[in-house]
Amino acid sequence: MERYYFEKNPVIRDIFNSMSDAVYFVDNRGEILFVNHAAEKLDGFKLDEIKGKTVMDTYNLKPSESPLLRVVCSHEPLLENFFRYYINDREVYQVCNTFPVQLEDGYWGALSIQKDITSLKRSIDRNIELQKLLFHIDKKSEDPTAKYYTFDHIIGDHESLLRCKKLAYNAGQGDASVMLMGMTGSGKELFAQSIHSVSKRANKPFLAINCAAIPETLIEGLLFGTVKGAYTGAIDRKGLFVEADGGTLFLDEVNSMPLSSQAKLLRALEERKVQPLGSKEEISFDTRIISSCNSTPKEVFEKKLIREDLFYRLAVVNIQIPPLKERKSDIFLLAHHFITKCNKHYGKNVLHIEDDIVKFFLSYEWPGNIRQLKNCIEGAMNMVGENEISIKRHHLPFYLLEDNSLNNEGPKLEGSENDDVEMAKILRNESSPKPKVKKELGGIMAAIRQNERDAIIEALQQAGGNISKAARAMGLSRQTLVYRMKKHDIK
Repeated sequence: MERYYFEKNPVIRDIFNSMSDAVYFVDNRGEILFVNHAAEKLDGFKLDEIKGKTVMDTYNLKPSESPLLRVVCSHEPLLENFFRYYINDREVYQVCNTFPVQLEDGYWGALSIQKDITSLKRSIDRNIELQKLLFHIDKKSEDPTAKYYTFDHIIGDHESLLRCKKLAYNAGQGDASVMLMGMTGSGKELFAQSIHSVSKRANKPFLAINCAAIPETLIEGLLFGTVKGAYTGAIDRKGLFVEADGGTLFLDEVNSMPLSSQAKLLRALEERKVQPLGSKEEISFDTRIISSCNSTPKEVFEKKLIREDLFYRLAVVNIQIPPLKERKSDIFLLAHHFITKCNKHYGKNVLHIEDDIVKFFLSYEWPGNIRQLKNCIEGAMNMVGENEISIKRHHLPFYLLEDNSLNNEGPKLEGSENDDVEMAKILRNESSPKPKVKKELGGIMAAIRQNERDAIIEALQQAGGNISKAARAMGLSRQTLVYRMKKHDIK
């Protein structure tokens, strides 16, 4: 292949230039034949500036450090290789797929397609450092678990949720591995931190890593650690198993971890030792593992998302957190909680959600679970005017406004004669706790009004009858609370 191959083949050049990943092409001497626009932008060089120069001179690399030069010498592809280098006073992290290419003169060159993960790597490192900093700050406080979620933060009184909380609390008293299973947004990390906060490890670190957000090339180094020379640019660094020694490591979405890494994870858990990448020595650790999975056990085994032996090792205690659609009687409690927090944060005086919206909330499937409900309420609260006291239809996110059941004045179930009766049927069919109201009130809407009245009475009782103090506790103005008291005939 000639030095000016790409000038003679503009179609191939244009294809490479359209790619978002960086592309590098060198000949048998390591001289640069071509880099695409993405590589120019990443490294700060133009092709005309570096064409004909060697990789060693341009990037200050030794032959053993460059994926391109290693492939030129071996004639073997190098796949999913983690690579770090410095260019123009910047540190760059890439995942490389490099292939040998036979040139027209019979010599071998190399083509490398490299994904820039610098921002991702820094984000992961920053997240871990913040978690360690948080623990360091908490360690100095009187209550070292003050920054962790506790079971008090898990809101709801549906039977299925209360059962999960009891199981999780009991798990916290022991030291076995726990696997939390549930749909995305159902509150798995809240449960994980709550288990840690009641455990004997509460005074030690709680570190978390999202296995779905980390490339395969990085995850083993993060978990087990690295030593200098493990890969190009590697440094001595402790892995999370050792960083969390004595405490808890939360492996979120462990079903997204590559099977090859799962095998090494299983070995580490069984031996209670890790071997940092590039090291021949093993390091012992005493870290409790809590993991999460956003699939059902049936899906895990059918789709082979987790090795069976690893699943049984991680799921000594297995807790399945119900999705929001299976505990709809908790929607009012959760919505009230989010509204109260937003009132304080945004300085609003929202008191309730309009009846047609409540009916819609109770019939909606909530595919994003509690996280979606929270974001929905927060978004609506940003749309509420200064003097408005309720969330109305036009305050909701656009994607919900397109839902037919909302546009049709609330959900209409087949054969329905009365929405309140239908909502009550929904709750009964889910075996949820009955609203704490008199039977003659009937229906979920009456229950909501009664719950609001009870909340006001409880706030007044806790404030010793002081209306101003009760209003502050509820995130309301005194005038608004007085208005609500008159509405509910509270004297």
